[in-house]
Amino acid sequence: MTEDNDKQKEIICPLCGHNFKKEDSKKSCEGCALNKNNCGLIRCPNCGYEFPEIDDTGLMDRIKRIFNSDNKENDQGGK
Repeated sequence: MTEDNDKQKEIICPLCGHNFKKEDSKKSCEGCALNKNNCGLIRCPNCGYEFPEIDDTGLMDRIKRIFNSDNKENDQGGK
């Protein structure tokens, strides 16, 4: 993903549900001392909640694999 596409990525705050772009989050970090070191947190411009940036696609793939492997084990055990 290019940097421009990354800035345009829509993010949903897990606390208040506000939709915003990643670049909007960076604007609220301007006064923070950790801003220069790229702390890896996203800050909601609506409520100020900070949370780690994660790749939702990768996370969902891992969750699906866990549940799919559990289902296969349960199917085999019932036969």
